[in-house]
Amino acid sequence: MDLSVIGITPQAEQVYRFFLKHKGEGVGSVPEALGMDPDTVEEAVDLLGRLSMLDLTDRYRVTATDPRVAIERLVEQRLEELNAEIRRVFSARDAISSFQDDKREGDKVASILDIERVEDGARVRQRLDDLAFFCYKETLCLHPGGPFTEVMIESALPLDQRSLRRGLALKQIFHPKAIEDPRMLSYLRELVNLGAEIRITDQHMDRMLMYDRSVAVVPIDPSHHSAGALLVREPGLISQLYIYFEGLWKGAVELRHHLDPPDEEPALSQMEQRILTVMATADKDEIAARELDISVRTYRRYVADLMARLGANNRFQAALRAKEENWI
Repeated sequence: MDLSVIGITPQAEQVYRFFLKHKGEGVGSVPEALGMDPDTVEEAVDLLGRLSMLDLTDRYRVTATDPRVAIERLVEQRLEELNAEIRRVFSARDAISSFQDDKREGDKVASILDIERVEDGARVRQRLDDLAFFCYKETLCLHPGGPFTEVMIESALPLDQRSLRRGLALKQIFHPKAIEDPRMLSYLRELVNLGAEIRITDQHMDRMLMYDRSVAVVPIDPSHHSAGALLVREPGLISQLYIYFEGLWKGAVELRHHLDPPDEEPALSQMEQRILTVMATADKDEIAARELDISVRTYRRYVADLMARLGANNRFQAALRAKEENWI
């Protein structure tokens, strides 16, 4: 129990407890009773007086304020102070629009391509952290292969986890060489469990990160990643890089299919296709069954079978995987 958060020192707490237990005692009896230095007692008594925890009208007969009143009042005061501080911090956001106006004015007079060159490795990692933090929609990644050091994986994992927990879409394409490393494979499986989309392709590609289709990060020298990175914001270049990513994405294979290729494409009956479609929209089994004109029991049997075939843990996941597999 830390009372310092509401302004009560450990010495003041001892003195307050003394007067709660010894009603009508005077200040002069405290040093001997508590074994405290008289100056320390005076400081504590003065503090308790300022906090309205002691009535010092008569220092020979001190009265302690009821704890329910004294402590609650101090807690309320502290909360008001904290709320005021929070409001002041949030008000700093108002400056963003003003700064953005200055930035737009600078953008108008800029005569060079909006490409930033960052050569220091620590600064590159900081810029990636900033871009990931302010990303609000999706992150696209191309990884041509290793080597992936343990430090690289450990630094990338929290950024990816934070993005996925914020609801961002995360699409990553890896070369098969990348998953030869057990640590990397474990990392990718964890991302998939969190909702990331991971695909594998043996096509040649260069390393790239793209945030919200507005900023792309590519190596200065693709053959020497330690040389640094280029942060590209030019719309024309971003558009071409996105088209490049989409072409690779369509030709790539999902991680789970790469690790465990399906024997053959499962054929769906017309009813199974209808059930998969309804699963993504109907809130209740009864509504879905009525829409399909089948019994609830029959509907649930179909759903259980389809979930098993898709390797899904829930119906929402089954509907997503069905769309990914072009079943619907």
